Amino acid sequence: MSFVPPWLGLLWVLLALGALAAGVLQRGLKKQVQVVGLERQSQTNRRIAQEHLADLDRALAEGRLTALQHQVARDELLRHLLDDAAQSDDTPVAAVPARWLWWVGALVLLSGLSYLQLGASQAWWPKPLSQRVQIGATTPEQLAEQTRAWQEATQKRPEDAEAWLTLARLHAAQNAHAPAEQALARVLALSPEPDLWIERAQMKALSAGGVYTGEPWQWIQDVLRTEPQHLNALVLAGSAALSEKRPAAAQDYWQRALALVPADSEAGQGLQQALAQAAERVATPAGDAQPLIQGEVRVSTEVQSQISEGATLFVYAMAEEGSRRPVAIWRGTPTSWPVRFALSDSMGMGAPPLLSSLAQVRLVARVSKTGSAQKQEGDLQVELPGVKTGVQGVVLQITGR
Repeated sequence: MSFVPPWLGLLWVLLALGALAAGVLQRGLKKQVQVVGLERQSQTNRRIAQEHLADLDRALAEGRLTALQHQVARDELLRHLLDDAAQSDDTPVAAVPARWLWWVGALVLLSGLSYLQLGASQAWWPKPLSQRVQIGATTPEQLAEQTRAWQEATQKRPEDAEAWLTLARLHAAQNAHAPAEQALARVLALSPEPDLWIERAQMKALSAGGVYTGEPWQWIQDVLRTEPQHLNALVLAGSAALSEKRPAAAQDYWQRALALVPADSEAGQGLQQALAQAAERVATPAGDAQPLIQGEVRVSTEVQSQISEGATLFVYAMAEEGSRRPVAIWRGTPTSWPVRFALSDSMGMGAPPLLSSLAQVRLVARVSKTGSAQKQEGDLQVELPGVKTGVQGVVLQITGR
């Protein structure tokens, strides 16, 4: 979508108004010159008339004119003086400057408004919605409290895109990927920004256990078709390609992304790390399948009785600091217990950090009745922090919710 920036529109208005004012000023100055010329001519005429009157008086005194001739000549001269004075009085000397003042006042007012706009850059080119919303909550309690507050806000203001995006990011911060994706759908109905489509694609894939097939890939490709240099779309496309065991395609996307950021920036360094890992996978296609953490999930007899047939078991690893995005996910449908699992780089979301790049992780095992990768009410779960990468024989014991 193309549109005229506000500053360019205002610039055109200023130029048009300036040209109009210049025309009026030119006409006014021309009239003013004419008025000044008439005034000077009138003064000259009065001086000549005074000299002529003096000559008439001398001629009468010297006898060169009779009294009647003197009176007639004097009356004629006075009549010319009166006509000249009347013409000077009828000239609209003050009307033109008043019109100038109106135009100058308009220009001053518009310039003042322009200054106010320039002083507030966001009014000229406001930040996109995707960049305005920030989540300040850090603890689980704060996140839960703010989530409730913004849920109420969206009910009261269903057309408030900023409220929906805040709610979506609060859900995402709590790994509630499915509700986050649903809230983003509401945001996009109100404010369809490319960055928000990419954010929704990521949440959709995460809620499906890291699978980009279908809508997530479609949304990423839609953005890249309209904006081939869209940084976030290129980065996520690389992650999606790597998760589908296509490291060469991931390299292509990430190389294009790296060209858009400074090489020494945090984003640039992260992309270089991801490219190095993709290159290793290209060189050794089977290397990413090497198990890095192996173990088993156990449940007590009491808990096992609560697990319905067909339930899905998820085991995933997360970095202990920073993002809670899983770096590797294993899933299965248990028919007996305990259940053995193995995590490797091939089970990640593609984007750094990979499991192999972390010294230790937090393991989570969850039994889902619905098969959703997103935690639901009634799921059985256990977390185990401080698990070193490369360990074998780790045990995750599920004892309750």
